[in-house]
Amino acid sequence: MKRTFTIILLAVLLTGTNVLFAQTYTPIPVTGFNSDIVAEAGNNAVAVTSTIIDGSNHVIYTTGFAALNGVTGGIINTGTIVSGTRTYQMAAYTANNALYMSSAGNVPNTVGTGTLTLATPKAYSNLSLLAFGTENNSVVTVTLNFTDGTTVNAGNITIKDWFGGTPFLTSGFGRLTRLTAAPYTVDGLPSNPRMYAFDFLVPCASQSKLVQSITFNYIPGANPSSRALIMAVSGVGYTPLTYSQVITNPVCGGANGNIVLTATGGTSPLTYSWNTNPTQTTASATNLVAGFYTCAIRDGNNCITTVFDTLVLKSLASITAVANPTMICSGSASALSATATGGTVSGYAWNPGNISGANTSVTPTANTQYIVTAKDAFSCVIADTVDVTVKPTPSAAFDIRQPAVCLGFADTLMYTGGAGPTATYAWDGGGAPVQGGGVGGNPDWYWLNYTAAGTYTVSLQVTQNGCASPLVTHQITVQAPPVASFSVSKNPVCTGEIVTVTFTGTASNAAIAQWNWGGGSPQSGTGLNPRLVKYLSSGTISLTVTDGVCVRTATPVAMDVITRPSAKFTPDIITGCTPVTVNFTNQSTFADSYKWFLGDGGTATSKNISHTYSDDGTYTVTLIAGSQQLCFDTLTKTGLINVIPPPVASFTAQPGENIPIEYKNATFNFTNTSQHATTYEWEFGDGITSSEINPVYKWELPGDYRVTLYARNDIGCMDSTSRAWYKIIPDLVLDIPNAFSPNGDGINDRWNLDGLKARPACQVEVFNRWGQTVYKSNGYTIGWDGLRQGKPVSEGTYYYVIKTAPGEKPYTGWVVLLR
Repeated sequence: MKRTFTIILLAVLLTGTNVLFAQTYTPIPVTGFNSDIVAEAGNNAVAVTSTIIDGSNHVIYTTGFAALNGVTGGIINTGTIVSGTRTYQMAAYTANNALYMSSAGNVPNTVGTGTLTLATPKAYSNLSLLAFGTENNSVVTVTLNFTDGTTVNAGNITIKDWFGGTPFLTSGFGRLTRLTAAPYTVDGLPSNPRMYAFDFLVPCASQSKLVQSITFNYIPGANPSSRALIMAVSGVGYTPLTYSQVITNPVCGGANGNIVLTATGGTSPLTYSWNTNPTQTTASATNLVAGFYTCAIRDGNNCITTVFDTLVLKSLASITAVANPTMICSGSASALSATATGGTVSGYAWNPGNISGANTSVTPTANTQYIVTAKDAFSCVIADTVDVTVKPTPSAAFDIRQPAVCLGFADTLMYTGGAGPTATYAWDGGGAPVQGGGVGGNPDWYWLNYTAAGTYTVSLQVTQNGCASPLVTHQITVQAPPVASFSVSKNPVCTGEIVTVTFTGTASNAAIAQWNWGGGSPQSGTGLNPRLVKYLSSGTISLTVTDGVCVRTATPVAMDVITRPSAKFTPDIITGCTPVTVNFTNQSTFADSYKWFLGDGGTATSKNISHTYSDDGTYTVTLIAGSQQLCFDTLTKTGLINVIPPPVASFTAQPGENIPIEYKNATFNFTNTSQHATTYEWEFGDGITSSEINPVYKWELPGDYRVTLYARNDIGCMDSTSRAWYKIIPDLVLDIPNAFSPNGDGINDRWNLDGLKARPACQVEVFNRWGQTVYKSNGYTIGWDGLRQGKPVSEGTYYYVIKTAPGEKPYTGWVVLLR
């Protein structure tokens, strides 16, 4: 038996131009340069660089720039620096191509800390920098950053000044003054300036990681003007070391074992060191005795991989273990025997069990591998193994889908033991045959159906591969089903009517009833007891009886619920005078028949009716609305119709009819003798009306007048009567005042001639003492106010001429006007 472990030696080697063995370094593309220090084209060094790199205004230039500007020297135009097995590729000269650093970045255009990031992260065993310093040497700390977030401090490097340092990688390319135009000054040729290689080993424990970037931190020195320039990075890709081994164990009684290692990968050269005595230093260790061995493989980077191996003695003798039978049922025995070949063997022992002897018998309870050991003539232990398989005892486990089942329904058995189709299944249904499997497409399902109620025992024994299971039993209870039926006390019913629903079937006291009332709402009762149910709409009553595991459904009953009519009516009038006809509007709903009782002995069966009440009194009206001659609603309105006597209009007048009355005496007194009236209206024949009960009236003009009286009661009943003629004649003698005083005191301010009101065709003229007309009117409805043309006339006596009608003698005389 062998185990292999790897120990990685952490080591960092920083050099100048020392080459770590002859490994091949290839360029690593990076970004992060901060300065363009190479003049590569044109005639203006300032235009094609970004900064000077020393204290005397110098930059690097290419051979191409030198040729264009008449100077010698310069670095290679391609920027590819090759030295032995290493190659560096400088960044493009047309962009930033150097990481220009100084202490804390105190020199213009420099940084104190800079990071170069790999374009493609990769695992490396060795890295190398192309760099140089100006204004004396510089010290820079190098940190490796990996993609897994870890970092390693790779140590400090001393970057030598570009003049005179050794050992160098390349030199003698000259330096150029940074000017905008020729002539340029070149110095340092033929041996300066110089660039140096700085190699460092990636720590052994980190070589398998992907390098993401390299961080440089400038360490302040004695000269604050010193600067460091890092131009390129190269590296050696990491190849992990792997190995294989061939082991030959030693024979008992000898030292002829060996281990042969074959290693690939890693960094050459590889060296080996075994823990033998004396130490063996090749890939193969020979002449080994049994024991524990290690070999340290060291690669060219001083990284160590350690190999662990164990050699055991190998005997020329062997033993063979046999079991008979190799497969047994649980509780059965198997005979074990061991036979030796190739030498003398003794001291047989079997395990587990620590049983002695070449032959024995075992009764395992589970699959067991038995190991038999013995010793050969050199006391070397030899061994063999034999397996005894204990066949599983099949399970007869099964489940009953329904431990209780209703008579007439099959029950299902589910075999859960998992024996499979090759097993033999011995079912006993205890009174019904077990049939199956394959119920529902499942081969583990069986079924059985009993013909009588009772409790039955179902058993199963399973035999598989010659092994029988214990007997498993379960009980099934078969229940007799209930009888589900019911009756309803009334059907059809009216809306809101309550019926009695009675269970008429048979069931145990534990039975559960599930009613569906189909539009009804139970009012009382529970379970299978009589139930009072109120119905508001039609529906179907259904009943399901659950008695244990048995369920039965009764024949449903459809309830016909007739919508109960709603009686409603309105009369067009509720109060009237004898005789009065009332129109009744029937507003009943859900009705198809009607019966009216009108309170005066009258009845009707039409929907809408008219009825005439001929006698005074108060009447109660009842309407019975019916539906399908089964459901009725009655509405009675007590004292609904009030019939009262009608008014009787009559009156007398003083003076009476057909008596000529002079206008001045034409004041009439009317006496109202009406009955059953509360309001009155008089029409006097001249367009004038009055609402007084007993009016006094005077006509303004002569004529024959008809007077009409309208008598009404409180509910608008009316009667009228007329009398004619009331005769008004003009005054036979005109009364003329002989003085008036129009002084505005409200007394006698006008010369009023009332008798002229009955003479609309009269003419009145008034003259002063000089015969001048001071007043004239045709008709005389308003008396003269003593004005002439809007101005008061003076006090005095005035002469008047009054012509009452054509052909009549005029009235003449004097009237005194006083102020």
